[in-house]
This record gives sequence, C-alpha cells and structure tokens, in this order.
Amino acid sequence: MKNVIKVYVDESIHVRGDFIVTAAVCSHINVQQQVVQALLDCGFDPTHDEFKSSMRMDGNPAAQELRQRLQIILRDCKIGVTVCPTSERAKIATYIAALLSNLNVQPGTNIAAVYLDEGIKRTNAKMPVSATVRYGCNSKLVTGIQLADCAAHLISTMLLDELGFISKTVAARTVYEGQEGEIALAWTLWATVRYSLSGMKLVGERDEYGVPEPLMNPFGLVVSDTCSDDVKAAVENRLSTVWLGCIH
Repeated sequence: MKNVIKVYVDESIHVRGDFIVTAAVCSHINVQQQVVQALLDCGFDPTHDEFKSSMRMDGNPAAQELRQRLQIILRDCKIGVTVCPTSERAKIATYIAALLSNLNVQPGTNIAAVYLDEGIKRTNAKMPVSATVRYGCNSKLVTGIQLADCAAHLISTMLLDELGFISKTVAARTVYEGQEGEIALAWTLWATVRYSLSGMKLVGERDEYGVPEPLMNPFGLVVSDTCSDDVKAAVENRLSTVWLGCIH
C-alpha cells in the first residue's frame, strides 16, 4: 500500500570530513526481497553474504554489479538524510526521530516500521507512533538496511567531493553513450538518486510565463547545528534543494 511505508536506516562515518551521514530509505514496496534477488543474481549467498559499502570494488565485477543493482532499487524509494559531526554518533537515532517527523510524504502516510542498523544506539527520542521500531538489526536478516548502507555511502561521497577530499571521475560514456572524456563521480551519483532525494514542493523561481523551474525541496533533511561551517555549506550546496529538470 502506497500510504504505508517501511524505513531502513544505516550510517556512513567519515573522520576526515568530521561528519556522519545517516540515510533513511523509505519504501512501500518489498525492497527486502529485491535485495535478496540482487544478491542471488550477482552470485552471492544471501544467508552468508551482504552488500557493504566497504567492499573492495576494484577488480571485483560481482560487487560492482551488486552496487549498481542496489542503486537501481533505490530509484523506487525515497531517501531522508541526517548529517552530524562524528562526536555526535551516540545521537544518530535522535536525529532520525526528528527526520521521520518531518518527511515530505503524502498526507495520510503511515510509517509502519523503522529498522535501525546494529551500530546505531537506542534513544529516548519519540519515533513515529504508528511505527514498530527495531534497534540492533542484522543487515543480513533485514536486507533493506543494505540499501541504506549503499545510500549513506553514496551521499557521503557527494559531500566528500564537495568538501574537496576526493575528486574521482568516471568515463563519460558510462553516463552519456558515445561521449568521450571523464565526468565527476559525485555528479553521476547525484544523478542516480536525485529523484529519491526529492520532496514534492516546488521551491524554484518562475519564468516570465509563470512556469516554475523544476527545483524541489528535499524529501527529508536534518543537519546538526554543531556541524562545521564547511560541512553545513557542503550539505546546503548538495542536498538542500533537488533539481529535477533536464541534465543532458
């Protein structure tokens, strides 16, 4: 049912940038079975194997294919994001509670369940009344958390690029068929999940004909006041609005 969603939560910690990105992947479809099928299709055993963003990708085509499959599944989900400094790791669930109370969802939407990875500490913060909240989840058993791991790492990579810590590129032909040269990895990752990061409210200006530009508010974003100014600026530039217009 589209008015009932489940939420899968995992974090990505980056000491060099002094931030933690926590992704809340929200879905009304059975993403857990889709993740299991992706593992099977890529040659993994779901009872023993799982996707981890720390998996070595170089020279590992099966892991690369699995990551790509999970990114495709994420396109049918919505992603809420929290960002806090590494010193606030114990408060992650508190920020998630704040995020879940402010998601840009359709009226009448109920959160049926929230699954938090086993690395996230319990909080006294008030979670959605409608939800069954489960802390300490094993991501091999609650496979939707593997999607949250993928999303958190992907968004962290975008912020690391914005902060100047990385500047990776990929072949342009992987995005635009037949095009030569290189293209920024962070841009390709943003393009992959921009619809998942988008809310429903137009925030862009209108042109001379009164047509609004396709700039949207985020689906859900909570940033700690104690983040550094650099991290706040990076989040503002990358995540505070989402462009849904043409990018070709």
